[in-house]
Amino acid sequence: MLTKLKTFLSDKNKRNFIFYGIGQSFNLVTPLAITPYIIAKCGTDGLGKVGLGFSIALFLILIVDYAFEVKGTKQIAENVKDSNKLSEILSLAISTKMILFIISLFFSILFFNQIPFFKEEKTLCFFSISIVLAQVFNPTWVLQGLQDFIQISIINILSKTIYVLLVLIFVCRKEDYVYVNLYLAISNFILYITGVIYVIKKHFIIYKLPSIHSIIDVIINDFTFCISQLFLSIRQISPLIATSFFLGYTLGGQYRIIEQFINLFRTFIQVFLRFFYPETCKRYFSNSVFGIQYWKKVFQINFVLVTIFLIGIFLFSKNILMYFNIEKNQLFLLNNLLRITLIIPFLMAFSLPLEQIVLVSGKNKYYIRTTLFVTLVNLHLLYLLLNMYKLKGVIISLIVAELLFIVMYFISLKKTKNV
Repeated sequence: MLTKLKTFLSDKNKRNFIFYGIGQSFNLVTPLAITPYIIAKCGTDGLGKVGLGFSIALFLILIVDYAFEVKGTKQIAENVKDSNKLSEILSLAISTKMILFIISLFFSILFFNQIPFFKEEKTLCFFSISIVLAQVFNPTWVLQGLQDFIQISIINILSKTIYVLLVLIFVCRKEDYVYVNLYLAISNFILYITGVIYVIKKHFIIYKLPSIHSIIDVIINDFTFCISQLFLSIRQISPLIATSFFLGYTLGGQYRIIEQFINLFRTFIQVFLRFFYPETCKRYFSNSVFGIQYWKKVFQINFVLVTIFLIGIFLFSKNILMYFNIEKNQLFLLNNLLRITLIIPFLMAFSLPLEQIVLVSGKNKYYIRTTLFVTLVNLHLLYLLLNMYKLKGVIISLIVAELLFIVMYFISLKKTKNV
């Protein structure tokens, strides 16, 4: 497989892939590495609360990103040599994202002060929103469009290193869980601002305050796409919130441990596909047949890598869970649950590549409808199965959702040539 991957990549891509892989490995490993420490200091319920705050941040990040992570990367890639156009794209993105953050902050304040469940952890929730503020200045999507993977890796490595150090130094007591997400925000903010400055200086970009009409046009034109991303975010964060709300923070913490593995593979697959996304787009729009062939090669390599990792985790699942400081009376239950959970990333190895080619082939409306439909089905199943089967019911609902994505994407693509 490694030989096939090397053959598939050009010399330049090999170098970029290595640097990109090293940087992204920090994103993948850091949550798993720091979780046992948080459990040891703050308990399983503390981990559940940290996960709750992080889930809220993820939801708001999708509002603030507002399709720039997808469409913005493509725009940057198409205008690499045009400094004026790059200035326009970056200025519009930062300004729009800041306005969306302010709106999100306003409604979050009302929300956290009115809903008792969130009001009890108001400090944690507000500290978690600082992650969203940092996201306003996240330059990763710009650097990806510029194919500057070395800088992406530097940002990831340094931000995660600072985050881990802050947690290890300052999280010492059970009640310190409220600061964990704040430390992530601080580390991200420092490196994101530095990254934006680097992009501006290297590519001679001048920040120009865009007109309010330009910002409104972006919000209106990308509204339906953003709504679909919000529904996707709701689908991803609802299991942890529902588990914490209906079953308590201790079971919420247990689910958070299981969720780490889902997120690990989701991030790995998305990162892998994202690396090849600009080239896939370029080839598809040049010649759809060659674009599909290229995508199929990416899919095959990704599938084999994911399968190998899944087999390893399945075989050593008990040993892996012991690393997380799991209590012995919980180990048997979580071990069985983890093995069932591995079905989800296996299905993601199909659903996420299919999602990518749906977007590349311009089927945005179908993608939006699919996301809305699957999310509604998933939420309904989650509510029914959570009461009946507790954590196992949550996992079953997620498995059904991934199967629905695969079936619906495949139906959409069956008429596309060579898919």
